[in-house]
Amino acid sequence: MPALDDHIDDLLDTYFYHVTTPERWEQIRKEGLRSDKNGIITALTTNHPVIVNHYASQRFDGTDIVVIRFNPCNLGIYPEKQPDDLSLQADNYIIEIRTNLIGPLLLEKD
Repeated sequence: MPALDDHIDDLLDTYFYHVTTPERWEQIRKEGLRSDKNGIITALTTNHPVIVNHYASQRFDGTDIVVIRFNPCNLGIYPEKQPDDLSLQADNYIIEIRTNLIGPLLLEKD
């Protein structure tokens, strides 16, 4: 069934992105990505530079950033692949994931 195969391929090629600082990346790389005090990890559904830079400018005040990617399927999340057409406001690409930890083996620098 080609349609199912295409859907599975899309899922395996779908990533979420977490933006952080280089210093924090060194810790995340060893220990994994931990949630905030509310049990949430914030991620982006795109790594398009316009969206990433907008998000980072609101949170990191001009410091260097590192973009980390992970496949949400490894967390039991199966999203529809979204096009990077930038037709939505930047905040529409933000997703909150309720999990305590994403292990370091599931993360890679984008």
